[in-house]
Amino acid sequence: MKKILILSAHPDIEKSKACSAMLNAVKGLDNVKVIDIYKVPLKVENYIDDVKHADVLVFQFPFWWGSAPAMLKNWLDTFMLGFLENPGMKGKSLLIATAAGVSEEDYHPGGAEQFTVDEILRPYQVTAIYSGMTYLKPFVLYGTMTPDAEQRICKGAKDYKSLIETL
Repeated sequence: MKKILILSAHPDIEKSKACSAMLNAVKGLDNVKVIDIYKVPLKVENYIDDVKHADVLVFQFPFWWGSAPAMLKNWLDTFMLGFLENPGMKGKSLLIATAAGVSEEDYHPGGAEQFTVDEILRPYQVTAIYSGMTYLKPFVLYGTMTPDAEQRICKGAKDYKSLIETL
C-alpha cells in the first residue's frame, strides 16, 4: 500500500465546502496523511520526514484565478529545490486535486475559462518532470458553485476517496 501525503492548500478550509469534503472523505485512511500548509509553518523539519516517506504527493487546493492559492507556490519555492536532493523526489508520484467553481464544459478553448484544465495545470506537470516524479492525471471536482453544487461535491468527495484508495 502506497503512502500518500496530501498537502492541503486552502487558506480557510473550515469555510470550504468542496475542499473540506474531499479531505473528510480520505481522513482515516491508514496510508494517508494530511498536512494543512496554512497551519504548519514552512520549516524543513515540519515536512522532511513526511515527504521522505511518501510515495505519492497530492497538492490539494481550490482553483483560484486559474491557479492555486499563493501558499502552495510559496511551499514549492521554499522546499522543492532542497527536496530534489534530500529526501529526493525521483520515483514519487504527484497528483493535483482541485475544486473548480464552474462546470467541466467551461474548460476548453473558446469556453468561459478559455483553456483546458491540463493547460492551466501545466506548471505542476513541469515540476513533476523536472524533479523526476510521475505526474498523475489531475482530479478535478467541477461545479462547486453551480446550482447543483451540493450533489456534485458529495459525488466528487466519494470519487476522490476512491481514487486515493486505488493509488
